[in-house]
This record gives sequence, C-alpha cells and structure tokens, in this order.
Amino acid sequence: MSVPNLITCEVDGIQYLLHPQVLGSTEASIKADQVIPVLLLTEEELNGTPDQIGQLLQYYVDTDDVCSPSFTDILVEKPTRNGNTSLFIEKKDDSSSSSKATYRLKRTILDASGTDNPEAQDNDDLPSGPYFLSGPNLHQAYRLYPDTQDAFVYGMIPEDVYNPSGFRAVSFLSSSDSMSKTIPVPSRHYTRLTTHGRKRPSPIQGKRITLTDGLCLLGTQTTLSCKAYVDTYPSATETDAYVQRLLEEGAVLVGKTKTSQLRIGNSLWPETHFPANPREARKGNIFNCRGTGVGSASALAGYGWLEYAVGGDVDSAVRESGRRYGLYGLRRSLTAEHDKSSPGPNDHVGIFGRSLHDLSLIAERTFHPLVCSVKASSRNTVKKIIYLDYAKDQKLDYAMDVFVNALERYLNVDRTTVNLDKEWEKYRVKSGIDFSLSKETARLLYDLNHYHEYASFRKDYQAKFHSSRGLVDLEARVLWSSARDHVKQHKELQEQVKIFWDWFEQHILATKSDTATFSSSTGDTIIVIPDIGFHQGHIIGFFGRMLAFEDMLSPQTATPQLSVPFTQKPGGWLIDEQTFTPVVASVIGPRMTDTSLITLVTEALTASGLPTSVQPGPLCFPLPATDNNNDDDDDDDKNKVEKKAGDATELQKRAAKLLHDMCMSSEEDDEKQTAKLSSELGKRVKGAEEEDSWDGETLAKSSLNIKVDLRGLKGGHGAKAGR
Repeated sequence: MSVPNLITCEVDGIQYLLHPQVLGSTEASIKADQVIPVLLLTEEELNGTPDQIGQLLQYYVDTDDVCSPSFTDILVEKPTRNGNTSLFIEKKDDSSSSSKATYRLKRTILDASGTDNPEAQDNDDLPSGPYFLSGPNLHQAYRLYPDTQDAFVYGMIPEDVYNPSGFRAVSFLSSSDSMSKTIPVPSRHYTRLTTHGRKRPSPIQGKRITLTDGLCLLGTQTTLSCKAYVDTYPSATETDAYVQRLLEEGAVLVGKTKTSQLRIGNSLWPETHFPANPREARKGNIFNCRGTGVGSASALAGYGWLEYAVGGDVDSAVRESGRRYGLYGLRRSLTAEHDKSSPGPNDHVGIFGRSLHDLSLIAERTFHPLVCSVKASSRNTVKKIIYLDYAKDQKLDYAMDVFVNALERYLNVDRTTVNLDKEWEKYRVKSGIDFSLSKETARLLYDLNHYHEYASFRKDYQAKFHSSRGLVDLEARVLWSSARDHVKQHKELQEQVKIFWDWFEQHILATKSDTATFSSSTGDTIIVIPDIGFHQGHIIGFFGRMLAFEDMLSPQTATPQLSVPFTQKPGGWLIDEQTFTPVVASVIGPRMTDTSLITLVTEALTASGLPTSVQPGPLCFPLPATDNNNDDDDDDDKNKVEKKAGDATELQKRAAKLLHDMCMSSEEDDEKQTAKLSSELGKRVKGAEEEDSWDGETLAKSSLNIKVDLRGLKGGHGAKAGR
C-alpha cells in the first residue's frame, strides 16, 4: 500500500500528524480541506449521565499525552456490530454539562464485495480515543514530539495501522524551534493487534520503542550515519526477526536512532550531528557519543514519552551507553545471527529501560525462549562473585563496595577480586606467550576487524559507482589503510586471543565445584565490572572496536551483560546548578540466563534498599530532601524510619539519602558527617542462617550493613554543594 501525502496541523499549541490511512467516514457537511480533532467513543460510553460523560472525557485527556482538551469538543459515536447502521446523525446534548456536537461513524465492513472505502476495515476494531476528521474521513492522530536531543535518524509511521509490518520514514521540523526534527507518536488509547488480527495480551503492548539504525525494518533505510552507505543501499525489503517479535507483541515503533559513522567506536561524527546526553553538564560532548547504542540511550534518557530503546551491541555499546546515560541495559546471550533474516550489518541486540522491572518484561517477551527459561543465575546456584579490580579512583572503589556488598549479602557469597592485567602477565611470562594486553595489539585488531566487516560495503559501492571517490571522506579510511598492511597477521592474532580466553575461563572463572564452563547455561559464576568511566587507560579491542578489555567479556563468551545505575556522584557546575553523573555497575552472568540475571540483581538491590529505576532528564535519581533538623529531631526521624524498615519504598529513600550525603559531604563537616553516617550505615542486624527465615524485614534491615569508608566518597565540588 502506498502512503499518500501527509497532513500536519496544530491543536492546543501541539503539533500533530494525521496518519494518511482512512479508517472510516461520516456524511457530515465538512469541507474536504478542513481538519477537526474529535474523540471517538462507543454507544455504551455515550449512554452515561452528563457527569459520567464529563469524567470519561477527562480520563481520556489525563491518561494520554496525545489527547489534548480540544479533542473532546466534538465526539464521534462508533456504532456497535449489532447497533444502528444509519449513515449519519448529528445531535446536540443540551443536558450535558457542556454541549458537545456528536457525529455518528458510518458502519463499514470490508468483505469480498468491497466497500465505499477500499482501505477501511470493520470499524468495530477501532478503539476509543483521539482522531482527526479530514473532511468526512477519520484518521489516527500522531503527536509530533521535537527531537531536541538530536537522537533520531528519523521518525516513522506504519503504512497500515491494522497490520504494522511496513513503515515509512517521516521528517518534519518542529514548529516550536524550526531546528529539531519531530517524531510521530500515536495515542496510547489505540489498541494494537497482532498480524493474525486478534488481540494478544502482552506487557509491552502499546509501549513506545526506538530501534537502533543498524536493524532492518521493512520500508526504512539503514544509514549508519554515512552518506556513502545511504547511496549504496536502498530501503530494506525485509524485517529482522527480533524486530518482528516486537511488532507481534504489539510494540509501537516510533523511529530509528543514530549510531556513530559505520559504528566506529571513536567516531567524530563527520556527516551528521551527534546525540546529546541529558545527564551531563555539557550535553554536546562529542567524546561521550560513541558506538551503536548512543542514539537509543540518548532518546530514552531524555524523553519521558518513550518506554524502551533497542540498541546495537557490536561494540559493547549497551554497557558503554548504559554507563554514560544512566540506564539499565542488557546485552543478550544470543548474537544477531540467531535472528538474522536479511543480509546486511545487523547489530547484536541490546535493550535499554528505565527500570529493571521494565527490562525484565521486554526480555521475557522478545528474547529467545531458551534465554528466558534457564534459571542458572539464581540465589541458590551462584557460588562465585568475581570483581574486576579496575577501579583506580578511590571514590569509585567505595561506591562500588556498596553495590557488591548488596550482592554478597543476598547470595551469601564473598567476592573474589581479580586484576586481569597482573594475573595474565604472570601467566604469560611463565608460559612463554608473546600476546600481551597492549594498546598496539588493540589498535591492530581494531583496524583488521573493521576492515573485514565492511569489505562487502566497499565492493558494493565500487560496483555501483565504478569509483571509490565517495569513500575517501570516511573516517574509516585510516583504519582500512592500516589494516591492509597487516591482513596476514589477523589469523595469528585471533589464535592468540583464543589462548587468552581459554586461560580466562580455566583460571579465573572456574570454581572448585565447576563441572561446566562459564559460557554454558550451568555456570555458577557472575562477574561484576566497576564503572570504567573512572579508568580510561586499560584499552583493548576485538571485533573491530577500540574498547576497554572488560567490555569484550560478554561478546566473546556470548553471555548476558547487565548495566545497573545505582547512585550518582557530583559532576561539573552548569552556571550555578550542580550536576550529577550516574555511577553504573555491570554484571555478567552465565550464558542463556538473561532474564534470571535481571531477577537476581533486582532482588539483591531491593533487599539492600538500592534503587531499581531511574527517571528521564538531568538526574537519574531525585535528590533527597535537605535535612535541617537538630539532633533530637534526627533521633525522632530515625525511630520512625526503623518502624518502617520493612517498607521497600521507605528503605530505598533512606539508602538514597545516605549515598547522596556521602557524595556531597563537605571538607569542613567531614569528621562530623562521617561519624554520623558511619553510625547509620554501620548498624548490623543479625539475620537467621536459614534461607527460609530471610523475610522482607530482615533483608531490609540487613541493607544497613554497608561497609564503606565514607571519607572517600566526597565529590570534587562537595564543599561548595554542602554549604
């Protein structure tokens, strides 16, 4: 079905798009060029009392960001299947609190004999909600949100709202700033149907989701932020299998988000503008916009109207973007080849959410069934916690201690701290192995893998344009030129890398009771990686990306990796406003334990009072209220809190307040603040040894046992903020 020209309008100061598909019509005397916002309701909904109808109209406005008040000025009555089939009625209900013009929708049924409108389906399938009348014809309403983060390549709409399989990219400038592109978003009241035409309950039905630019979607084009790539390849003729599962679950795909040019990890974005980061004082920091997940993370961190984002993980961007943007992210166990339905540079799939609960829902509904059925990452099976010692900053050491302690208490397992640099160096020297974790080796692997990854692109471009001139301006030309001189070394380097991974699995991951490897679903080890933003010196790259070595643990072993923001530290100052930077831990579990890994971390954090959700905007977590009470008031408040120790919400507020105070403590009040907070955090509540006796209250109280040196958690601007 071809999509005709699009119509936009403005209602209540909000920019809207009319979906071009005609869903029904009336015989009202409406000019063909006239656009009217209306609210579609059933006969049953309109049969209430005036007060009931007024409350119903307010409900549609309050629960939907697309339905503005003007949509309730004119009502359209949808006849039931057995109801009156008269063509048109216009009436005034003077008994209502506010007189409303009410039109009746024509009854239409699509059958073999045809209808007046060939595009129309049986309008019994139309949900109540906001629509537009363009002339006499009914159209879905899409709100146009300005992309102020510059996170999207383009927005998109389905060609057929009844069967959203093919899509069309749309690009309108915002009427508010005339600079930002807009993203079309349908009403939350619209019911989504599966491709089989029947309703299917799903926790992600109707949820708004973005796709990374590297995934194929029928009717849309992959750009990879590269003009030469766009010139070479047309719009997709197939949809990736993972994206198809999203559609079958009723997800609302609103647009494609940016990746760095040809997914280069350290791209300078030469042909398109890079996305902003709402968490940073400098939203336009190009050096913090790297990889295939940056656009997805930027959109989800910045826009409250969005629920999920699907990012690529070719360069372990889920961990990196989750850290920079303060989001929960999961790199799944299975690689993109398991879902590959069409040729092209398909990304490994990673998902972002603003809560662990939401992340679990989308993983359970869209990941491979095997990933959701294995329960190896559970409290009873994990026997080893490996903590990678890359935290070179003392503040990070103590902040990470809070997170790891939560896992230790919940699993009743002590951490094993490992410094991979030192351990590998000792083994390498002892065994006479030449391979080292050096920057030179990393650079060479980076160049070689990227060179081979885009060999078909170079060949296709040459075949189409009979020249390579358009490729000269690419950043990748430097990488490719370097790689050509070392192609023969690639196989040797890959063999050396395999030796390292074999050593890692046998000497680092193994436990005394191990009967299976970490890359199997029966492994009993989890790995905790600190926030590497504090540590930039240790770099190595595989699969064509220049990354920190720990970024490649999950891709190399095909295991799930979960990014978890759990607190925030003081950042820079934006004029007179204190900014905060998220602190994010990363947890890797055995292969195929994706959803159970989320469950494990969620339960551990909840038991310790640590947050399991973030908010959009500049702050991941709301700042705790300033405490101006005296010591007596403090004692009273403490008693009140202790009485509510079993309440998870109160416990999370308490833990967040303590972590915030640790980060913001000033130099002048350091000793007094340290003594006070140490007393709070140092309380030990001895829980029973038996697992069955670990009830909610005992677990909540045990979270107060956080063994940290509070003096080490002062932020760089703590003195200024503390006054």
